Amino acid sequence: MHCTLILWNLERSTQTVQSLRSYLRDHAVDAYAQVDGLREKIWVSSTGPEGEMWGAIYLWDDEQKAYGRPPGVSRVVELIGYAPTQRTYFSVEAAVTGPGVTAMLGAGIGLAFQDPAAAPLTRPQEFVPAGGAGRLIRSPRYDSAGGEPGEHGDGVDTEH
Repeated sequence: MHCTLILWNLERSTQTVQSLRSYLRDHAVDAYAQVDGLREKIWVSSTGPEGEMWGAIYLWDDEQKAYGRPPGVSRVVELIGYAPTQRTYFSVEAAVTGPGVTAMLGAGIGLAFQDPAAAPLTRPQEFVPAGGAGRLIRSPRYDSAGGEPGEHGDGVDTEH
């Protein structure tokens, strides 16, 4: 299984999290339900001092689908007006469904269906461990390419 994370910073767009909810209800949810090789797609949003973010997390059964050409059912680039500001690809190491879930996720859940007028959620303050404010922690790199201890695999350090 493979995972794709696609995000847009909406600062340059006329679209907002709230305006994009109708796109989900009227087109995207039904269209993506028909995409071959897609196990699950979860649309996400966030607001905060950094602005509004919009995107999706995809779980794919097939590597070609995950890393190849995007499905031709999306209209979001046209609506937002530019390509995603972030694309990240992952191999899924493990997955689990929690005990409170009685059925697979399906159409009709989420704010786009429950309360389209709801204000977007504000990004919560990130957890910083006691004594860790402003400390920069370098995650070790564990891959066959080697590297110096303390290097992060994607060249980005994690601040805690």
